[in-house]
Amino acid sequence: MIDKDMRTVSFRQMHEMQVEALTDFIAMAINLASAVGDELLVDDVTDAADELVKMFGGNGVQVEVKIDV
Repeated sequence: MIDKDMRTVSFRQMHEMQVEALTDFIAMAINLASAVGDELLVDDVTDAADELVKMFGGNGVQVEVKIDV
């Protein structure tokens, strides 16, 4: 949970390569969780990613699951 008085570095203060590395890592984690096929795992990873992005001043993470049959 994000504490309103917490001081953190924001995405705007980070180098472009740092932001890209973090967002790539988040995308990879969500993709791996979805590849496992466990909906609870996807929810847990998405929630953790959402909190992480918010901690750095972002708007959060939204995941849309599309099932191919």
